[in-house]
Amino acid sequence: MSGFPAPSASWHFPEPGLPVFMAEAVFEHRLSEPADFAAAGIPMPEDLAEAVPMRRAAHLAGRICAREALRAAGAAEHMVGRDRSGAPIWPAGYLGSITHAGQLAAAAVIRADACRGLGLDYEICMTGEVAEEISDLVLRPADRKGIAALAGVSFEEGATLVFSLKESLYKAIAPSLGTFTGFEDAELASIGDGRARLRLVRRLSDALPDGTEVDCVYALTGGAVRTLAVLA
Repeated sequence: MSGFPAPSASWHFPEPGLPVFMAEAVFEHRLSEPADFAAAGIPMPEDLAEAVPMRRAAHLAGRICAREALRAAGAAEHMVGRDRSGAPIWPAGYLGSITHAGQLAAAAVIRADACRGLGLDYEICMTGEVAEEISDLVLRPADRKGIAALAGVSFEEGATLVFSLKESLYKAIAPSLGTFTGFEDAELASIGDGRARLRLVRRLSDALPDGTEVDCVYALTGGAVRTLAVLA
């Protein structure tokens, strides 16, 4: 697959204590045509036919990463499906998550008997202006206190980090949700040294009562924020 993103098994996070398999790749926006999907052996969804090239390229790169992560997890013969909303459908016995940011794509996979949910999110660090604009929507008082205590982390980096952690959290808990949820429904319980814990501040379902805590890991490198959430 000359010219296609070559997923690597690089690991940016502290060890989460569970067998999570990841693949990451840098992709090119030009690799977005139906022929590119066919050459990669990845079906192009009909609703992406008229999408901008960047979106199609991100989808293709993400699915290539997902295939590589599944292969590493022992499910090389399986592919990731797609539901009507565009969300991935993972093979029976596996949980996973796909993300894109800038020209980065990545996927994470874990066996379904290891945890209840897995969420992966990448973000390009926000500008100071954007961080200020979204801060009231995303940051609770505990979040502001947590990121203020992180040495060497700017406000915009901290705001992006909390945004990404909550995006990963949402992906991890989505299968267990019983109601709509927003950024205000979780807050930092702890953060530092590449590890964070988010706490739900209201009941979201029988499986997600008020006070539920979710472990996360994170990395801030090269202007990118990477986060991974695991719902035990």
